[in-house]
Amino acid sequence: MRNKRVLLVRSDVRLAGPGVLMLAVAHALRERGWHVEVAVGSDALTDRFTQGGFAVHIVPGLDLGDRAPIRMGKGAAALRRIVAGSGISIAHSFNAQAGLLAWTATRGKRVRVVNTVLGAGKEGALKRLPFPLIAVSDFVKHDLLRHGVGAKRITTVYNSIMTPDRVLTDKSAFDAAWIARGAHDEFRIVGIAMMNGDKGHRASIDAFARFVARDPARATTLTLVGDGTRRNALESYAKERGIANKVRFAGALDNVFPELDRAHAFLHLSPQETFGMVLAEAHARGLPVVSYAIGGIPEVVANGETGILCALGNIAAVTDALQTLADDRDQCVEMGWRGLERVQRLFMRDSLGAGIEGVYASL
Repeated sequence: MRNKRVLLVRSDVRLAGPGVLMLAVAHALRERGWHVEVAVGSDALTDRFTQGGFAVHIVPGLDLGDRAPIRMGKGAAALRRIVAGSGISIAHSFNAQAGLLAWTATRGKRVRVVNTVLGAGKEGALKRLPFPLIAVSDFVKHDLLRHGVGAKRITTVYNSIMTPDRVLTDKSAFDAAWIARGAHDEFRIVGIAMMNGDKGHRASIDAFARFVARDPARATTLTLVGDGTRRNALESYAKERGIANKVRFAGALDNVFPELDRAHAFLHLSPQETFGMVLAEAHARGLPVVSYAIGGIPEVVANGETGILCALGNIAAVTDALQTLADDRDQCVEMGWRGLERVQRLFMRDSLGAGIEGVYASL
């Protein structure tokens, strides 16, 4: 395309996954020569974009609590001015509301609209909106198809957000990381998720409690990285299960990689995931993953090769998976290596930029 100028549009960047993806898209496109600006409904956490050198516009009618018809009208007008003033050729939205507003704002202009679909729930609205869709996994694509969205409108582009500085570079770096972990001392498990809503923390505590009960003398710990409104309740639940001395609540961390690098396995039991970026992060540091075989997770974790996937809610199977990895460290290391290879093949940020640019070129 001649005019490589794009406006990324979303209600907010407060939610961890969508915000991380949108920032990765901004960087990936700029690396491919695009001028990138951002339009959001509030200034919460926008410092990540401004520090990265991206212009940020606060637009009425986008934020979840600011969607009265008159505010949405003002938002469409504001987006129209931004597009005209910045010479934007692509308006790339990251939720249905943002897509509707972007499409309304750009009607009659030589601007193309595309929308990334991060999760299920708005298929009915998206079916009626006349612009192409990017699904973050084939699971999301199939869900859109099931709700009647035309196949020609949908392209899958994975949440490939990893950069070389966040990935173990080669086999020697991988081997060094596992030597530093201590392959035969205590078995350390880590999970990363915000503690708002159900991200599977209680299930993780239950599975770990069963794991501990099978061999109380085993040296083992579970570290939960994240914070939120449910943290106090989860700490109390760990005490209730009698494993408070073995569960560490690390809080929210700007840099999670030191915790990943201490661990031997990654545990994630969220009951709903359309992709699961934290799983790719775990693989990037050479960790095998134990998780549920739901949503987009099997597209990130290859069951039996890079981790062990269990049926939703089968805590006994999760406990068995943890014991398998703890008892067979060679398998643990081998799965970690295969996971790293998978990330290097599928989930690096240059793949994200290439996939999105390919969608733009087809408009």
